[in-house]
Amino acid sequence: MIKLRYLALTLLLITAASSDVYAQKYVQISTEKQSESRDIIIYEFFWYGCPHCFNLEPTIDRIEADLDKDARIVKVPVALRESWTPHAKLYYALSQMNEINDLHNLIFEEIHIENNRLDTEEAMIEFLSKSEINTEIFSEKYNSYGTEARVKKASNLARKYQIDSVPTLVVNGRYLTSGSFVSSYDELYSVVNFLVERERND
Repeated sequence: MIKLRYLALTLLLITAASSDVYAQKYVQISTEKQSESRDIIIYEFFWYGCPHCFNLEPTIDRIEADLDKDARIVKVPVALRESWTPHAKLYYALSQMNEINDLHNLIFEEIHIENNRLDTEEAMIEFLSKSEINTEIFSEKYNSYGTEARVKKASNLARKYQIDSVPTLVVNGRYLTSGSFVSSYDELYSVVNFLVERERND
């Protein structure tokens, strides 16, 4: 009887440990799910000028490629500083033109490989013209109220989730993780998938 109790206790401890194997790799920031969608949303808070965000992007692409239909990534170009605002506007202007998917990684590469900071509208127009983007429409979108509203919404979302650095990932409004919580990008991939599965089964 004692041996059976010992075995049961051991199995219980193993189960508890395995169920929270990533306990130190994320923090719970809310008990409530995001209300934006019925899908499981992974918010990616980033800044184009951030080298860590650039290095993380292949992992983000890998996560996105492996997600089921009930989950998706929402990129949030947050302006935690005033100097970050032009890049946020760049993202949302191109989003409204349905060009961001083709240019997102190219923007990162232009900044971090070609050392072109793209921190002025003029520099952005010169860069975009090489990709045959209609720069007149871009300039119109870049300076539009719609873009300003989107940048403001991103800032409000960052405040809601207490984002103070990038890159940071928030899974479904409940869990926050980032490169500083893990030992490798592979581990971050596993943590995000673990949290998505937890939300799926909740």
